[in-house]
Amino acid sequence: MPDLRALLSAHRPEVLRHCYRMMGSWADAEDVAQDVLLRAWQAQESWTGAGPLRHWLLTIATNTCLNALAKRRRLVLPQLERAPAAPGAPLEEVEAAAWLTPAPDARLFPDPHEEAERRERVALAFVALLQRLPARQRAVLLLKDVVGMSAEEIAAALGLSVPSVNSALHRARQTAGGPLPEADEPPPEVLRAYVRSWEERDLPALLALLREDVVLAMPPYTTWFRGRAAVGSFLQTPRFETFWAAGVRVVETRANGLPAAAFYSGLHGGRLHAIGVTRFAGGLVAELTVFIGPRFFAGFDLPGAAAQFSGPRLSSGQEESPT
Repeated sequence: MPDLRALLSAHRPEVLRHCYRMMGSWADAEDVAQDVLLRAWQAQESWTGAGPLRHWLLTIATNTCLNALAKRRRLVLPQLERAPAAPGAPLEEVEAAAWLTPAPDARLFPDPHEEAERRERVALAFVALLQRLPARQRAVLLLKDVVGMSAEEIAAALGLSVPSVNSALHRARQTAGGPLPEADEPPPEVLRAYVRSWEERDLPALLALLREDVVLAMPPYTTWFRGRAAVGSFLQTPRFETFWAAGVRVVETRANGLPAAAFYSGLHGGRLHAIGVTRFAGGLVAELTVFIGPRFFAGFDLPGAAAQFSGPRLSSGQEESPT
């Protein structure tokens, strides 16, 4: 039999991706994945090598996730849970436990060739839609449509009948099986202009890079805005102006298969403030989800202060309020 330790290590990224889709939290996914690999090692005698190792591993991962999910509520994104706020609306915050968290591409896709093929399967919109499903429906959908297991294999993995699997799959596809929002890779010059507009506090340049129907959301705040005009109004509020005037440094990264910006607050050694996952469509920003505060930084390996970078221009973000 091949060295199981090496095989488990090779499958770790896929186990992490699967656990993240199930859990909606990167920190939780890392904890569960570690538990999964330990359980697999301890139960190695139960794998005969007759079937794909990934199916065996992801069966263990799915059941471990289901046990963990039974103890907590689902995670959400504000833009999928309520109507957009009117320009000038106050920011409302809810506890951190309610929010889906971003996932770092460096951990999701150690092999960059995989990223291009599987980006949609870790998109924020897809993961958020999955969280709307009952946990067992979520598991069935992922095992069938992402992992590629048969209904018979899923039934055996989850202790269900084949008709139950097919019924759960049908309901899950009705809820989460629709087309995902358009997303494309912006040209390098567009990304540079986007970063520059933030760092130089150039509001007209930033607004010119936003689609007319752009979405801005800022977990842990439930308040979110739709439309260039509404976003522009928010960026000119005294609260945000104070934040922006203190200086912003940006470090480019990637999250959920998309470009992301880590925002540092303050010109001189500013602290990591937020990570903004940015969906571009047609060369413009269609959606910016800014995750504010340390609770969202798990897995990104970003320095806590901009002073740890050298050079005239930087790229990434942290802190607890948007200003």
